[in-house]
Amino acid sequence: MISLDDLTPNNLGLINVIAYASYSDQELEEIKESGELAQYAYYNEVPVGLVICKPLQPVNSKSPAGLLVDKLCVLPAYSGKYGLEDKLLEYVENVTRKRHLDKIYVVTEEPSQWQKFGFSYEDASQELYRNLNLVKEGQQLLRKALNN
Repeated sequence: MISLDDLTPNNLGLINVIAYASYSDQELEEIKESGELAQYAYYNEVPVGLVICKPLQPVNSKSPAGLLVDKLCVLPAYSGKYGLEDKLLEYVENVTRKRHLDKIYVVTEEPSQWQKFGFSYEDASQELYRNLNLVKEGQQLLRKALNN
């Protein structure tokens, strides 16, 4: 059984385990404060995945262009087997719509992993994305437009 839940002060340390990363205390605090933009995925009550998003805020705009998936990961033993990635992306889509936005973005080195979820290439050199320094060498900006 798959369920999603908020990050809390008591379970913040799981981020570094699930994401195979080392977030600083300040970064963990920012993630915790992001509220609904960060969720754990549980399989049979065991935390096995997470998603962390943030608004993609263009420099010359007062409103976000959409949500940027900063991190979406599932532990290798569970990845691709139980629909956890689907559930996490469905959650991101729902939050995006709830915020009256219609686009989800991701920066990745593995576009094919995201294209199967309906993401397509986006030109990161467009004025909307300039000065955001989103894409590093070897990465691609992908976008998924949501139908309301």
